[in-house]
Amino acid sequence: MKHINLETFANGAFTEQVNRELESVTRNIQDPNTDAKKARKITVTVTIRPNEQRDFSTISVEAKSVLAPALGTVTVMRMGRDIRTGEVEAVEVGTGQIPGQLSVNDIPGVVPEPKAYDPDTGEILDKQPENDSGKVNKLIDMRKQ
Repeated sequence: MKHINLETFANGAFTEQVNRELESVTRNIQDPNTDAKKARKITVTVTIRPNEQRDFSTISVEAKSVLAPALGTVTVMRMGRDIRTGEVEAVEVGTGQIPGQLSVNDIPGVVPEPKAYDPDTGEILDKQPENDSGKVNKLIDMRKQ
């Protein structure tokens, strides 16, 4: 039997399908949201259906890939009741405020006092640092010169 060139088989559709699935697998491997160690698989199915006289056959080619699923995400929620209203609440932990902790903004009638801060570092500037003699040091920002 003469060998069949798979590059030109079915007018190149066989190679196109395999390359498309290979690209899909490669994208899945490069996705940081998938498990790097999970195996991926490409399955090529060639189905041959002969006619009654067995002199012609219909051949279909199908390529499928099995990819790694996206990784799941886990978070933690604190659940309970609001002590002021009695309503149930659920708050995701790690969103900036410790569960149960009050913010200054939560206290009615209290307005937080704005403080000066260094926009480059975020450091709150209460007062200028003093040297050993009790005099205020004059800071020179060398970045702005």
